[in-house]
Amino acid sequence: MNNQRVLPALHLWVYNHPLAGISDQVEFFFLVMQQHGYRVSMSRKPRLDALNVVIENFSEGTSQTQIDFCARTGKRVALIMTEHLDLQDGELFIHGEPLWNNNDYMHPATQAARVKNLMDCLPCLRAIWVLGDLPQLIGSERMFPGIPVRALPFPSLPRVELAGQVPAQDFVFTGALTTYRKQVLQSVAANHALTHTLHFLSRKGRDQLNASARIVLNIPQRSEWRWLSLMRIIAGLRCGRATISIGSNDTSAISRCCFQLDANQWEKRIGELLNTWPELYAQAHQRYQAMQTDFLAENGFPADLIEYWALLEKKSLLATPLTTDALAGRQLTAPHV
Repeated sequence: MNNQRVLPALHLWVYNHPLAGISDQVEFFFLVMQQHGYRVSMSRKPRLDALNVVIENFSEGTSQTQIDFCARTGKRVALIMTEHLDLQDGELFIHGEPLWNNNDYMHPATQAARVKNLMDCLPCLRAIWVLGDLPQLIGSERMFPGIPVRALPFPSLPRVELAGQVPAQDFVFTGALTTYRKQVLQSVAANHALTHTLHFLSRKGRDQLNASARIVLNIPQRSEWRWLSLMRIIAGLRCGRATISIGSNDTSAISRCCFQLDANQWEKRIGELLNTWPELYAQAHQRYQAMQTDFLAENGFPADLIEYWALLEKKSLLATPLTTDALAGRQLTAPHV
């Protein structure tokens, strides 16, 4: 007799994003869930026969779509948070600055709309998930009262074989260009072969670009930006590349496998690191795997939350008729993004 428990199916409902903009988050989510035994699918329609997960970034229209679905079916969704949103001393901060701050990364009106549309969706949420330990979501218990905020641990990454690889470029950068980033990239390009993106790429296109260089660059959006780009570092490791971060001083979990250089001294050290790029990747990958093991041991995996959520969903399904519209996404599985 087989007493093995069947885990609930999880479905990533990506109706509110272009896939090129969330490929890293999708990859992280699929890897960690599958490595913990869960069946995962993805489409632009929700599923009634699975636990639905969405990635934050709502407009007036997409937030209402989610609200209508949950009201019609009695289901709730888990939300993956992607932006740094904190509540400190009664003031709301986004990306470390007070809401409505003027910058060239996210327009103040976009900031306010993003927060407002997120808050409209709170009654629809079963849980809020963070990929790893960023964003920190300081004050989340007051921003999202009654909604558990849990970390999804880092997925394990296989070691990439670098034998025979002769990258044409020294460095690669794949982020959106801000004024500060352009200044740093110009300094790098003055002495090194550099390639960077001008627009979002598919995962395949970004991987090819990363593999064309010896080292991936991480550059903060602005000089005061406090956090590393967790997704960029993992994307680099997946391609066999270590990441050097210029002008950051982050202490989050991913900092263990990224080489951070002081804003005033990076030009002296960057060439030395470039000359040992295969060893640098081996060191970064080893540190990542050790961090991944430690993070899982310390934070666990939210299996208890998923199990409780599945029990509640089972009750709601008994009371909700299956409509053609709600079932439209049932058989779709995740594409290679």
